[in-house]
Amino acid sequence: MKLIFIGSSEYGIPALEELVSHKEHQILLVISQPSRPKGRKQILEATPLALAAAQLGFEVFTPEDINSEASLTRIKALQPDLIITASYGAFLGRELRKTALCLNLHPSLLPQYRGSSPIRTAILNGDTISGNTIFRLIARMDAGPILVQESLSIDEGECYSSLHDRLANHAAMLLMQYLMTPESFPEQPQDESLATYTEMFGKTDTLLHWHNPCNLILNKIRAYAEEPGAYTMFRDKELKILYAQMDSPGSPHEPGTICKIIKNQGFTIAAGDGEILISKVQAAGKRAMDAWAFHLGARLNPGEKVG
Repeated sequence: MKLIFIGSSEYGIPALEELVSHKEHQILLVISQPSRPKGRKQILEATPLALAAAQLGFEVFTPEDINSEASLTRIKALQPDLIITASYGAFLGRELRKTALCLNLHPSLLPQYRGSSPIRTAILNGDTISGNTIFRLIARMDAGPILVQESLSIDEGECYSSLHDRLANHAAMLLMQYLMTPESFPEQPQDESLATYTEMFGKTDTLLHWHNPCNLILNKIRAYAEEPGAYTMFRDKELKILYAQMDSPGSPHEPGTICKIIKNQGFTIAAGDGEILISKVQAAGKRAMDAWAFHLGARLNPGEKVG
């Protein structure tokens, strides 16, 4: 097939790399979002997928509006058989969808978790099963008929970064299965009565509230690890909590209190219904480190408060 690949985040990179390795398919064009200013210095930075595509030797097309007349003219001139999208971050209009069959790779078991943050939402909700769906794009977000769908277990204690990477590799495998025999995957409509939606997450969502139950706090830590990291305030600075686990149910201490220092492991913090053992942290302006090493430098004291 002659393909156009459209994406922005890391999620689509394994699929693009897998397509490149299969010489029977020709990638006509890679499209991504334009470079945006990032960080304190607001330096222009290309999307992860654009960087990966450039390393693979592609000239990446980054239109401000993929549905503009200029964009459509360029895409239509290539006469693609198939357009594949993966975490692109913009709507593909009707004219573009008429150009070729448009498929989307989505990291959830649709119609569950439509929208921009299905992986984080699944972890926040404490789910034990996730998966990928390949579906045909229509006008409504993530609502098109399903072609391929397969579940993937969420390991106990697994964080966002690990699950994201496993889902991305899994999606690449499913895509190649589809491309080998597309006629074997008839369209199946989604059950609208089962549809659920996810939201965009921002900085305020990553703040930990120690009065919450332990399971909610642990799920939030997992959902934002390793990036951007759930955080608490400690000595008037942000402290990201990157890995933690249940220590003990119940605690005589007020939520947010540092309770115990455990040699070579870390320290515990009281939550709403127990104590959580903190194993990996990242202080403001520092690299991630194990919590015991952080204690040695910061000299934590039982009874100190966080949050």
